[in-house]
Amino acid sequence: MSGSVLYGVWLDWGLLYVGQTGNAERRLRDLPVGESHHLSNTFPPEIWSQVIVIAWPQLPEAAEPINLYGVEKVSLGLEYRLQAWLHPLANASRRTPDGKWRAVDWTKSRSRGAVTGGQIDDLFAAVQKIWKDPSNSTICRVVHPADLL
Repeated sequence: MSGSVLYGVWLDWGLLYVGQTGNAERRLRDLPVGESHHLSNTFPPEIWSQVIVIAWPQLPEAAEPINLYGVEKVSLGLEYRLQAWLHPLANASRRTPDGKWRAVDWTKSRSRGAVTGGQIDDLFAAVQKIWKDPSNSTICRVVHPADLL
């Protein structure tokens, strides 16, 4: 897969992480080795049960939001909406400036993703449909890392 994608990483007991990237070729290659991402340093890929990747710009519903907001903002908006909807473990808290942890309150975010995410309901609904049942989509890939080890 290439370009902008959304991705999710599951452990056996549930969804661990939801992310987005504008450079799928690099992110998906580096994700399991921790070269440009923190996830595998904390949760090694040997314990990942599933990874889903959605090439969302290929959806018909993506054209208008991309024209209005640009690919980067729409990607951040979709990531935000997925995180707020699904509450993945590794996205549920953030470090504070003093090194402690705080729970993420999705309703109070004023991030670019939160702002744009509120403007892309039709596209988000299309992404949700694929997320719930990726088996019927040509723009989605599901990988089971244990099968590759």
